Amino acid sequence: MKISAENTISISVAFVQTAISKVPLEQREIDRILYSCRIPRHLLQEPNARVTLAQYSKLITALMNASNDELLGHADEPLAMGSLSLLTHWLVSAKTMAQVLHRLERFYQILGKGLGIRVHFEEELVHIDIGGDQHQELDTFFAEFSFFCIHRVLCWLRKEIIPIDHLAFPYQAPSHAKDYRLMFYGAPVSFNCNSTRISFSKTILEKPVQQNLTNLEQFLTDPNTALFTLNFSAQNWASKVGDKIRNNLDALPTLPELAKTMKIKPYTLQRRLANEGVTYLALKNQIKRDAAIELLVNTDMPIEGISAKLGFSETSPFTRTFKEWTGIPPSAYRKYQ
Repeated sequence: MKISAENTISISVAFVQTAISKVPLEQREIDRILYSCRIPRHLLQEPNARVTLAQYSKLITALMNASNDELLGHADEPLAMGSLSLLTHWLVSAKTMAQVLHRLERFYQILGKGLGIRVHFEEELVHIDIGGDQHQELDTFFAEFSFFCIHRVLCWLRKEIIPIDHLAFPYQAPSHAKDYRLMFYGAPVSFNCNSTRISFSKTILEKPVQQNLTNLEQFLTDPNTALFTLNFSAQNWASKVGDKIRNNLDALPTLPELAKTMKIKPYTLQRRLANEGVTYLALKNQIKRDAAIELLVNTDMPIEGISAKLGFSETSPFTRTFKEWTGIPPSAYRKYQ
């Protein structure tokens, strides 16, 4: 079975908790949706538990459809289903990314509902700020999901991962803050800021839109899954290293061995990863953890086989390590599913 970045990334169950925290549905309906996405409610009580991106995107879609609100109760007013479709139909006909950003800002001005989006410039950067005219306090889900969607839509329009210069959030770092690196392709993030802002290099402004209406039709058949599994080539070093090691999990190279295959000196590779806020050991553990969750959730492979596939000599150290990663032994995790 091929292990790829697209199908193995897992995220903290805290993303699920924030998503359902304000959704205007009865608890019975929320529990039914969680069950349909194979996310047991008692898993939400495990602080280290994780879900796959596929599970999370399916959950978000189901909650949106059930509540007819694309922001799941986290805005002052519901954002009716179809809003993303209307927006992307307008954006895909733009010629350049500068026009895209102008239309993005104008769309939410016309839409109203307190969803203020402001595009402005500062030296070599373009900033997108979110927040209403009264600068109301934005909750965690609203801010992180808004920026996630904005960035992924821009990437989809360009058919490339657009590097984020910086992300700023007005709240304290949440328990799942480490996973922002996964959600935003390794972008630098700050908390307790005076603004809710995502920033890019101005060099994106004159780049052309690469998508068309035909591709948009396919995108809109399941937009959340399309956005969450967006897998254009990323140019950061963490992604390059991840791509190199993902299909060799049973015999991972040492950092010097990997550096040799990448034709770079070990200390240079180590420094470049450090500049992105990650270490080689952390990357290996993250990829192994996410591959284990993927195999437990979506295959019938025995735990002994998963252990061997991930390079563990015996099942017991794999069980112990998986419990350290998620708070739950692999057998219990599979049973929950």
